[in-house]
Amino acid sequence: MNEPKIQDVARLAGVSPSSISNFLNNRMGQMRPDTQAKIQQAIEQLGYRPNNAARQLKTGVASMVGLLVPSLANQFFGALACAVEASAAKYQCHVMTFSTFRDPDRERAVMADLLAYGVKGIITGSALSDTEHLAAITSRCPVVAFDIKRDDESHKRIMTISVDNAAATAQAVQHLALLGHKAIALVTPPPYTLNRQERIRGFQQAVAAAGIAGELVIADATDGPSDPHGDTRLFELGRSAASRVVTAASRPTAVIAINDMMAIGLGVGLKQLGRRIPADMSLIGIDDIFFCAAHDPPLTTLRQPIQAMADAAVQRILAPADAPDGELFAPELIVRSSTATPPQ
Repeated sequence: MNEPKIQDVARLAGVSPSSISNFLNNRMGQMRPDTQAKIQQAIEQLGYRPNNAARQLKTGVASMVGLLVPSLANQFFGALACAVEASAAKYQCHVMTFSTFRDPDRERAVMADLLAYGVKGIITGSALSDTEHLAAITSRCPVVAFDIKRDDESHKRIMTISVDNAAATAQAVQHLALLGHKAIALVTPPPYTLNRQERIRGFQQAVAAAGIAGELVIADATDGPSDPHGDTRLFELGRSAASRVVTAASRPTAVIAINDMMAIGLGVGLKQLGRRIPADMSLIGIDDIFFCAAHDPPLTTLRQPIQAMADAAVQRILAPADAPDGELFAPELIVRSSTATPPQ
């Protein structure tokens, strides 16, 4: 079966080929919404994809992959961007990276620009529970989502890559329980995203299995309406949550942060309150960003295999025949000196 052409889309939508070209290149200033809807429907019905090779011959633009991350203020996503770039370079492909702050409207706008540019595919790390805006473009290019598990049927139209988030917090709890801690807190920004929800689930199941107290501390991000998920303020959210940890009803002797940026903030906040790490309070993060080794003391954390995950995501876009979907990567416990036996 021949690939549909721009003329086929125009014929089905009842518009001119130039209108299709304007739509694909995001030149829709004078185009009525109903016309845009007809074109989008025709594109999806025919499974039309722009001829990127022809576009590159005409414009000189190299092959591209789009990467959407919540915020580059979180060093984990900076590391992820570098890993995706390294992987894409093996295919002579470049990467365009955008911070979208987990805003579906912003993601739609960025994806429209990327599609107009002729990207080979899009990788996103927003981990939102509603992925309809991602699924809507899968007829035009491949979409790979980080931090979403494939067993959720609502995500069946997108490809997924994830670390086992529940296993990460479970391993953190098990490590602390083996050290003798009987009360542990988990600190998180608002748990609106799938990865945070999975980490909370892993924590709650692990403390129950260990027969110890587990307290959930949700940092308040409502004072930042432009960033309700707290992605740009993780350090400060962690620092400010320290006072709630030390006054928690369960009297925790250890605290797990939902990620390393919050853990580093917590470490600063605990020291400001006169708590010594780990003599008074053990501390664990998740991600193993490079700041962990520089933390005082060096931070125990759960390492995500960033390069392997980036390789798998890029492969799903640029070499899909060789890439299984729904891969779940195991985290690795990296023990440093921020965890110890509880105070006597």
